[in-house]
Amino acid sequence: MLLNVYDPGYLTRLRMLQVKRKHQIDSLRRFKINNQAVISFIKDALGPIKSVEVSERLINSFRDLVYGSGTIVERLKKFAEINSLPEPSGLEPFFWLKPKSYPPPSSEMRELIENDDVLHFVRKARYLLEKSNLEDFLEFQAAIMKSNTEEIDWLAQQVNSVKLTCVSEAEVIVELFKELDEISKVELLSKLKCHPYVKAMFVRKPGRPVVLDGSNIARLRGKLSDIDFILERLATFNEFLYPYYLVFDKNIRHIFQVESEWFHAERTYFHSPADELIISIALEKNAVVVSGDRFEEWNQKIDRIDVRRFFE
Repeated sequence: MLLNVYDPGYLTRLRMLQVKRKHQIDSLRRFKINNQAVISFIKDALGPIKSVEVSERLINSFRDLVYGSGTIVERLKKFAEINSLPEPSGLEPFFWLKPKSYPPPSSEMRELIENDDVLHFVRKARYLLEKSNLEDFLEFQAAIMKSNTEEIDWLAQQVNSVKLTCVSEAEVIVELFKELDEISKVELLSKLKCHPYVKAMFVRKPGRPVVLDGSNIARLRGKLSDIDFILERLATFNEFLYPYYLVFDKNIRHIFQVESEWFHAERTYFHSPADELIISIALEKNAVVVSGDRFEEWNQKIDRIDVRRFFE
């Protein structure tokens, strides 16, 4: 048995599995009442269930597998029978939840254990894990798998799902990106269809933070969506200003009388007067401010980009 723990890509594969585990556990937490969470989990599975056509039968049997009555072995056998799958296939959720105890039903693991009796599969997998001196089945899976395009596709999918209002979700993948070989980096970048500011996180080194005067930006042309546009422009500036902080006057909702996703974005603050908080963040973080206000009455030296510059 060849374990690629000394392969330069081993740690990258392990971290990728750790990121995927967080995603899969989040889906498991939501899927009791959310069919889309079930579908998302199945789509990102390592084992044979991802090749099964999604149907009401599959979704219901999957819920019974995790939440149903009877022993785990009984539920695994029933799930496999209903969906015409090998018995180890149902180990998928248990692997992500308890990787110290349950092996993944991955193609690599099933090549090592050519027996579809689930009890034999688990016992043999635990024996192999013990002999490997690895910590858990996450590490074991990373050691037996090889890099492939599916991993890059999955990473691209995660980045493309990142919303501009929550860009920090991409930070973990940015760290993974740094560990990829050059060919994989180029392949991943070619698959990105996200906002330019998110993509810039992968190709540019962050400089200083930026504080966006949200009320001032939105009132200039009467569009809250101009915040998107300004971040798009900031992605191309000589210095990549990241992360952003967004500050609104407390009366912004009254002025626009709409419910915008920007009101719920990460690092978004409501303060009156907004200038007070903008100056405070700029001084504390050594940040650049984007605003049409010169803040002269505050008698503080800050670096500022006039918002009107973006629309010239």
